[in-house]
Amino acid sequence: MKKLTAFAAAGAALFAAAAPASAQTIAIMDGTVHTVSGGVIENGDVIIRDGRIAQVGADLSAPQGASVIDATGKIITPGLFAPYGNLGLVEISAVGDSNDTAPSGDFPLGAALDAADAFNPQSTLIPVNRAGGVTRAVSAPAAGGTLFGGKAAVVDLSGRPNSITRSDAAQIAVMGYGGAARSGDTRLGAWAVLREYLDEARSYQNNPNDYVRRPHSGRFALSDVKALGPVVSGEQPLFVEVNSAVGIRTLIKLKNAYRLRVVIVGASEGWRVADDIASANIPVILDPLANLPSQFEDLDSTLENAARLHAAGVAIGFYNQPGFGAHNLRLMTQQAGNAVAHGLPHAAALAAITRNPAQMLGLGDQLGTLEAGKIADVVIWDGDPLEVTTEPEAVFINGRPQDLGNRQKMLLERYRDLSRGDAPFAYRGGE
Repeated sequence: MKKLTAFAAAGAALFAAAAPASAQTIAIMDGTVHTVSGGVIENGDVIIRDGRIAQVGADLSAPQGASVIDATGKIITPGLFAPYGNLGLVEISAVGDSNDTAPSGDFPLGAALDAADAFNPQSTLIPVNRAGGVTRAVSAPAAGGTLFGGKAAVVDLSGRPNSITRSDAAQIAVMGYGGAARSGDTRLGAWAVLREYLDEARSYQNNPNDYVRRPHSGRFALSDVKALGPVVSGEQPLFVEVNSAVGIRTLIKLKNAYRLRVVIVGASEGWRVADDIASANIPVILDPLANLPSQFEDLDSTLENAARLHAAGVAIGFYNQPGFGAHNLRLMTQQAGNAVAHGLPHAAALAAITRNPAQMLGLGDQLGTLEAGKIADVVIWDGDPLEVTTEPEAVFINGRPQDLGNRQKMLLERYRDLSRGDAPFAYRGGE
């Protein structure tokens, strides 16, 4: 058996060159294993075989021929799962040629747009986030001229061409003032338009041929109506951006009336209606650092939002505010740590960045925890992952060790020694 330190494993090439990824057996031994399903195992072991977790426990024996990683003094967790962002759809937000997040102007389509059509697995932002322990993410288009952004995809951060885990994973909608601005500048208009979309989609679902034959005003594009079919049938979750307590209550009524699967994104005033959200069985994706109102809907935002929602029984996940949804997914650990500082239990914070997002997307039976049979997305950390100074020493996606190099580390190495002659003149050291 070949023994490797966790740090050496981070290079990935040690394993990749030895055998096909599908045939690898890896034994991570003697670490502190946070299963996020069955508690914490001290001096625990995780056995990975053919891309899946084969065993999790204490005092396990490494299989014959396995590559063994000594994780003594390290912490082992599931890979981080970012439940909302636009990774792979944007490189530089201010450069239109590299930004496919949302259509501009009066582009007529919304719900029909599909993140999988434009997702770029070679985005330079993927290695940066992967080096922070993120192994899966939701790549979601944003709303343009309509209430809908389109269909989001769940992706892995391996950088491989076939890195889309699930397309059509969720439909994205914007309400609150974002919806009002697209609906006559009133929230009344936004909710009325949303109901009309859902009614049209339900009508199409019930009898597509009759729907196509009937005359229509042309108010809604047929492709958008078709795309909302899985939403009204309950097959696909509807991610709704909404923040105010009033807006959340209205969304709960809509969910019940149309029997939708709903996930709230934002919920800066969610704590005010936490019991209602819990009773409606609606998960919430929030920014736990949001406490200063940036709009009227955020007046009652608080750093205790995550803790209060969790205490009420709401399943929560974390995301970055718009503008940072691709660059800083890796900051989920910092967000989780701050939520713990304001009352969220440590175990709940770890679940919010691993297990809960997987369950929100219907992937809880495959991802999010360290259990036998699940996909081997695993991270080895050099300390508590919720501490800002902690870093991953090894990351596995589908059981494959990942390269933790990225452009930020390359730039660090290039300019670490300013006396080097190959550095640009302005960066060379003085005499």
